[in-house]
Amino acid sequence: MSDIELKKELQMDEAEKLLPLVLEILPGHAAEGLIDIYEPGSYTAKSLRKLCDKTLNKKNLSIEEQLIVEDIKRQLDGGKLLSRGQEIEGTALEYAVAEQTEAGEKYLYVPIRAIKPQEGGGWDCNIDKIVKYRIHLWEKTGKLNDETVA
Repeated sequence: MSDIELKKELQMDEAEKLLPLVLEILPGHAAEGLIDIYEPGSYTAKSLRKLCDKTLNKKNLSIEEQLIVEDIKRQLDGGKLLSRGQEIEGTALEYAVAEQTEAGEKYLYVPIRAIKPQEGGGWDCNIDKIVKYRIHLWEKTGKLNDETVA
């Protein structure tokens, strides 16, 4: 990496540290989640998991937010918190993406999903078995049917 690239990267890191952080925890496959906003610099030394715990344990929530928290906690009973397809570890900046409002205000956004494996399934789903089964059905019937997937 050249000195210019390194300098640009450092400037970007510094600029990102000065932005507010918007953390959104979504239950399962819901479209809306619990949103919390952290002031610039207040989140840099904390792990993402601690920020999630702090958000989920807030006391003065609206009724709608309380329902979302209950749904998230149900998902976490035997489930995991995921961001960008991986279990959360590390800091919020590792998962954050810079975004901008319609008014042009910049912020960092971290989407997190509380995912629980489906009944009868699990985290160690054997995709090879599923693919072989679908190929078998295709050969037998001549068509693929999404309802045949276990």
